[in-house]
Amino acid sequence: MIFRRWIVSLLAAGIIAGCMTASADDFSGEKTLGVRTGYNTRNREPLAGIEFTYRFNRLLRLAPSAEYVFRRDGRDALMLNLNAQFVFPLAGGRCNLFPLAGINYSSWNYHPSATGNYTDDVSSRVSRFGLNAGAGVDTNLTGSLRLSLSGQYTFIKSFGGVNICAGIHYRF
Repeated sequence: MIFRRWIVSLLAAGIIAGCMTASADDFSGEKTLGVRTGYNTRNREPLAGIEFTYRFNRLLRLAPSAEYVFRRDGRDALMLNLNAQFVFPLAGGRCNLFPLAGINYSSWNYHPSATGNYTDDVSSRVSRFGLNAGAGVDTNLTGSLRLSLSGQYTFIKSFGGVNICAGIHYRF
C-alpha cells in the first residue's frame, strides 16, 4: 500500500511541476508513443499497455491503445481501444485536461484453475465490443516527454469496469 502511495505522489508531483515549467507548444500533427500501467476494477488486477496519440488540431486527439489485464482467478483480458480525446489547455497550455470517448474491443480469457491445465481454445474466450467514457490530465515535462493520468469506464455487456492508468509518453 505504501508503494502505491509513493507512485501516486511522484506522478502528482511530476504533473504539478510540468504545469509550472513546461513549454506551451501546441502543434497540429503532434504524435506520441507511450507505455501505460494501471488498475482494472473488473478483474481487480493491474493492467499494462501501450498508447499512440495523434493530434489533429489544438482541441482533438485520437488515441488508440492496447492493454493487457493480468490474470486473477483464472481470468485475464486483452483490451483494444480507439478513443477521441477533447483537449482543454490549462496553465497557459502546459497542462491539458481531456474528456474522452471511444470504442473498445475486449477479449476475456478463462483458464480453469482446478485442473491446472491452461489450454487456450475459443471455448474459453468471450469477445465483445463496448464503449468508453472518461477523462484525464497530462503535462508536457519537456519538449519530448509527457506524463498522463486517466480514468475511463468501459460499457460492455457482462464485463464493464473502470481502468485507471498512468503513462509516460515520448512526443515526436
